[in-house]
Amino acid sequence: MNLSFFRKHPLLFVIIIFFGLFFSSTVVAANLKLYFAAHNSGSLQSANPQAITSADQQLRVDKLLKLIQQRLLIAHDVARWKWNHKRPIEDLKREQELLLKVRQQAKIYSLEPDPVVAFFKAQIEAGKLIQTVDFKNWQKQGIKSFPNVPDLNQTLRPSLDKLNTEFVFALTEVTSVLGCPQIKELIQSRSQVIIQGDGIDQQVQSLAISPLLKFPSASCKVRNFR
Repeated sequence: MNLSFFRKHPLLFVIIIFFGLFFSSTVVAANLKLYFAAHNSGSLQSANPQAITSADQQLRVDKLLKLIQQRLLIAHDVARWKWNHKRPIEDLKREQELLLKVRQQAKIYSLEPDPVVAFFKAQIEAGKLIQTVDFKNWQKQGIKSFPNVPDLNQTLRPSLDKLNTEFVFALTEVTSVLGCPQIKELIQSRSQVIIQGDGIDQQVQSLAISPLLKFPSASCKVRNFR
């Protein structure tokens, strides 16, 4: 079609222009709709960061509590080995060596050493509570020894050392928010679910988490907890 054709058929020319404008506006409107939908979705997510943060908080708290549970359950095999070898439950030299190592690790990872040492002291004492009950029960039952007990030096202590290192990593993820009231509540509620098992009673459970609940509220930095 040339220009002379449209001069002879002006109405057709108007119709073509009309439909051209109509389809162009439809495409533009669709693109604008997609843009605003994406923009609004992003705005809603940024306006509600706690939807992500809360789940992340629980994952990190759960990780720490699961490590506590694992360490407490290993205490039974430690007790069996000591029972078989007529060793006392308390080993002050070993405890002091562990706490010194923990203090050094805390400094390496920019953690306050005293709270970290207090946390590990609580884990040691909680483990000794379990071993003490085991000894009393075995004495009443007249048990002489246990077969197939993992070796303390070759197996159990390396496992405990590995757990201790994992503890330090886990603490680096939660230390900055342990003073937050909502985190303390989360630790208390989740510990009831996670820190369970043979010999883990309320006393053991409370002792193990007690240092985590003693951080001052001034240390709360929940906005930085991602």
